[in-house]
Amino acid sequence: MIILKALHNLALFLAIFIAFFVASLITFCFTPFYRDKRYPFQIAARYWSKMIILLSGSRLKITGLENIPKGAIMIAANHQGAADIPILLGGLPITFLFAIKKELFKVPIFGWYLKKAGYFPVDREMVLNAYKLVDKMVTLLKNGDRILIFPEGTRSRDGSLGNFKRGSLLAALKSGVPVLPVAISGSYDILPKGAKFFSPSQVRLSIGKPIYFTNDLEYEAKVAEVRQSIAEMLTKPL
Repeated sequence: MIILKALHNLALFLAIFIAFFVASLITFCFTPFYRDKRYPFQIAARYWSKMIILLSGSRLKITGLENIPKGAIMIAANHQGAADIPILLGGLPITFLFAIKKELFKVPIFGWYLKKAGYFPVDREMVLNAYKLVDKMVTLLKNGDRILIFPEGTRSRDGSLGNFKRGSLLAALKSGVPVLPVAISGSYDILPKGAKFFSPSQVRLSIGKPIYFTNDLEYEAKVAEVRQSIAEMLTKPL
């Protein structure tokens, strides 16, 4: 069984690498035809992510698409596992940006792709000085971009919803954009923290109604409201 899982994962990684390389070349060729040069790279990332989900043997169910508003938004999702980013990229019918470890931008080809897509690097200094990260996100949101954030700040150890970092949604308040609660169920089983192999899983992506942050005095109550919305959606059966 272990050997079969290892072979499956090797085939999966090879397929992902080849698809990523081909997608990068095709995307680069079409870039000149778009006003927003990041857009074709973000679209390619969506289909690349759909392929990852498909090859992992997982099934994705999506509800609440009608709740996605037009314009800039901050997407707040729970963080169950390493597969969350592909699930969100492949499941949500919108493009969005998110922070990625600075070291990944140094990886040949992959780092170039991340930069072209508009994803922004985050380093230890930015994590320690959260206001730098908030300012970066506020600038992007005011420019009309959508941003994904995991308010828990880290992956769940057991798949359950953790506490939100106090300033995790501050950029929404400062930019005046709504927060879109998104609950991911079942992704923990695809690649749990510390696991070496992918496993197929039934995944549900639930999208809640947008929540608006109106003033400083209501900030903590609104953060709690976002968390409660995600918690309630997580109780729905897969």
